[in-house]
Amino acid sequence: MLKRKSYFFSRAVGGLANSLFSMVFIWWLQTSTKSSFVVGIAEAIFSTTAALSIFYGPIIDHYSFKRTSYYSILVQTVFLFATTIAVYQLSKSYILALICAGIVSVCDEFFNPADRAILKETTANEQELNNLISKVSNIDQLVNVAGTALSGFLLTFLISANVMLICSLLSLISFVFLFYALKEIKDRPKVKKAEAKYLNQILNGYKFIKTNYFLSHYFWSSILYSFVTPAMAILLPRIAQKNGQAGLYSMFYISFMIGFVIGATIAGKLSVRVKTIGFTWIASALPLLLIIFFSNNWLVFTGLIFLFGFMTSIHNILAESLSQITSDDEILGRVLTTIRTSTSIGGPISSIVAGILLDSSGETVLILACGTIILISGLNIFRAGNEAN
Repeated sequence: MLKRKSYFFSRAVGGLANSLFSMVFIWWLQTSTKSSFVVGIAEAIFSTTAALSIFYGPIIDHYSFKRTSYYSILVQTVFLFATTIAVYQLSKSYILALICAGIVSVCDEFFNPADRAILKETTANEQELNNLISKVSNIDQLVNVAGTALSGFLLTFLISANVMLICSLLSLISFVFLFYALKEIKDRPKVKKAEAKYLNQILNGYKFIKTNYFLSHYFWSSILYSFVTPAMAILLPRIAQKNGQAGLYSMFYISFMIGFVIGATIAGKLSVRVKTIGFTWIASALPLLLIIFFSNNWLVFTGLIFLFGFMTSIHNILAESLSQITSDDEILGRVLTTIRTSTSIGGPISSIVAGILLDSSGETVLILACGTIILISGLNIFRAGNEAN
C-alpha cells in the first residue's frame, strides 16, 4: 500500500531539490567560468542523459520499481553532496562538477519511470491512475515554480555552494520520506524466464510500441515535439530581452507553469481518450501561432503562454496515463524510457537550430516552425484515434 501523504511530500521536496539544483548549478557555471560554451556543455549533458533513457529501460524492468526508486534517489543524494563538495573545495574543478551533475541527471532518469510504474502498481483502475498522475504533475510544476523563485531569492543572500548544500539536504529528506511511503509496497516477484540479450531487451520496448495503435503514433509525435520544447526555452528570454525587462522572463515561465498546473487539474477529471489528446495537442498550436502578432505586447504574450501551458498540460497528462494503461507491466519500464527518449531526442539539435534561426531570421520563423511541428504531430495523434475506432 502506498502511503500517499508521505509520497507526495517526498515528491515535492525531491522536486524542489532538483529544480533548485538545475538553476543554481547553471548559474554557478555561468558566473564562475564566464563562458556560455561551458554552460552549453552542461545543458547538452542533461539533454543527453534524457535522450539515452531507452538504454535504462531493461535495467529498470529487471529490478523492482520500488528498489530502483530507492537506489536512484540515494545515489542522486550522494552525488549532490559530492557536487557541493566539488564547488566548495574545488571551485575550479569544473570537469568533476560536470561529471557529478551528469550522474545526478542519470539518477533522475532512472527514478522517474520507476516512480511512474509504482503508481500503476498501486492503483485500482484507470481513472484513479489518471487522477494520481495529475496530482503528481501538479506537484512537479508547483515546485518548479517555487524552485525558480526560491533560487533567485537564495542566491541574493548565499553563495552557490551553500544553496547546493540545501539541495543535497532536501534530497536526503526526500529519500527518507520515500522510504517510508513505499515501505509496505511488496516487491514484484521476478518472472523466471530466459534473459534476452541487452540490445534485444532495449528494442523490446520499441517493438511493443510499434504494435500498439496509440503508442506507435505517440512515439513519432513525441519525436517531432521534442524539437519544440528547447526552442521555446530559448525563445522566452529573447522576447523578454526584446521588451526590455529581464523580469518578464520569470513571468513568462511562471505563467506557463500556472497554466500547466490548472490544465493538469482538469486533465485529472477527464476520461482518457485518444481524440481528446489529439484535439488538445492541435489546439496548443493556436496560442503559439498568435504569439507572432503579439510578441511586442508582454501582457497578451503572457496570456498566450498561459494558454499554451494549459493545453500542453492536458495532452501530456492524458497521453502519459494512456501510455501506462495500454502497456504490459513486464516491459513498462522499457516502454516509458523509450517514450522518454522520443520526447528528448531533439533537444541538443533543436537548441542549436533555434539559436541560429533567432539570430538570423527572428522570432517569426521559429514560432512558425514550432507551430507547424505541433500541428503535424497532433494530427498524427488524431490518426491513432481514427484507427482505434
